Amino acid sequence: MRERNEIPCVAGSTGLVGSYIVNNLTELYPKVISLTREKVEYSSNKIQNIVIDYDNLKNENIFQNVNHLYIALGSTRKKAGSAKNFIKVDYDYCLELANNALKNGVKRVSIISSVGSNPDSTLLYPRTKGLTERVLSKLAFDHISIMRPGLILGERKERRIPEKIAIYIFSIIDHFLFGNLKKYKSISANDISKAMIYQLINGEKGLHILEYKELSASAEKFDSIN
Repeated sequence: MRERNEIPCVAGSTGLVGSYIVNNLTELYPKVISLTREKVEYSSNKIQNIVIDYDNLKNENIFQNVNHLYIALGSTRKKAGSAKNFIKVDYDYCLELANNALKNGVKRVSIISSVGSNPDSTLLYPRTKGLTERVLSKLAFDHISIMRPGLILGERKERRIPEKIAIYIFSIIDHFLFGNLKKYKSISANDISKAMIYQLINGEKGLHILEYKELSASAEKFDSIN
């Protein structure tokens, strides 16, 4: 693959999907910016780590010369400690990043949401994801791609018991998800990262929402990038 001239930036770069995004981007770009709360030492000299304060993004100068923004931030209510903190990460931080990027000339953005996202849901998780999607989709980026995966597969630093159970269950029911139910199939974090990269590089202008079928197709096309 030939190296490209754009500069991509990844928020949530130490997470399951985010780490794959960073690693896959280094195969395509001479420089990749990784945004983290704490300093991260990367083995690749292509990765520039920038430590930021997500609570004071307006004071951060992180998007100069950046062309593409990947938002892989995400939490759970339990991990965040409260509904308020969950909303802060999955709504406030994501949209503040997007707005900051847009004001600084970033043209294309991709974000990880979730299958079943719905701004009118009575449940916290799908409602927050849906509200984030709704606001982001109205921003004046040239390209916006929203990923709606089902259960995300991959080796996490922390593997919770409910997650292990879910993975086992989906390893069985995935085979029975057809038609409209196919969007709920589990998918690997690496495939999601490949789909995001493929879309930001090759996707047409406008808003694009990718569920299982589109994610899988885009991931398959990733290796054809040249």
